[in-house]
Amino acid sequence: MSVQNPHDRFFRQSFGRPDIARNFLEEYLPPDLQQALDLNTLVLQDGSFVDEEMQTHHTDLVYQVGLTHNSHAYLYFLFEHKSYPDPWVAFQLLRYMTRLWERQQQDKESFAPIIPLVIYHGEKRWQVATDFLAVIDAPPELTPYLPNFRYLLNDFSHLSNETIRGEIWLRVSLAIMRAIFDPALQSNLSELISLVLELRDKSKGIEYIYTILYYLSDATDRLSRDELQVVLTRHSEQGDRLMTTIAQEFR
Repeated sequence: MSVQNPHDRFFRQSFGRPDIARNFLEEYLPPDLQQALDLNTLVLQDGSFVDEEMQTHHTDLVYQVGLTHNSHAYLYFLFEHKSYPDPWVAFQLLRYMTRLWERQQQDKESFAPIIPLVIYHGEKRWQVATDFLAVIDAPPELTPYLPNFRYLLNDFSHLSNETIRGEIWLRVSLAIMRAIFDPALQSNLSELISLVLELRDKSKGIEYIYTILYYLSDATDRLSRDELQVVLTRHSEQGDRLMTTIAQEFR
């Protein structure tokens, strides 16, 4: 899969880091599921299972994770970067997970459990059912004979930066993704940049700050590069030497 859109690129650069993915799982997985997984064993897997025509709307990442009873499972992250909820996402997930199982079949492996997680950051709240049976029009007496699963939904569309949990790397990445479709992005930009600057003293923090700035300038029409430059310059005028350098290089 070629990485062509800014949402795809930013999600991979963020959640493709096992430390950020692990912190996300620690903060947002249900406790009973966490107890069944050894999150210290996360290993990012190669490849994507998303349909070519859906690559502008979906990004996926797969992690293998050990189970507490010495087997393993897969965590299937689907980043939904439409601005609105998709009622067919469960069906799309089924296709993607089946492809992962097909790969295991080719390797003559027994099927490992796949836990699907959907991360959504659109304009509207996600009000779509999270179980596969919701897309099947069938009477209750047929339910035992139909395939079903439930995906874990994380909807960040309505959260404030203050309510986003996690360590600074995770909080910044989620805050940025949430802000992209936020109608108030311009008015909240200075506060957002201040949060981003908390990464400045972290290892590879400066590199990630640039990643964030390019995402903000490329992924939304709510913010022009000139408007972003104004905020960067404002921070540099407050005596922030790092922001002076960034503002000059970002012209």
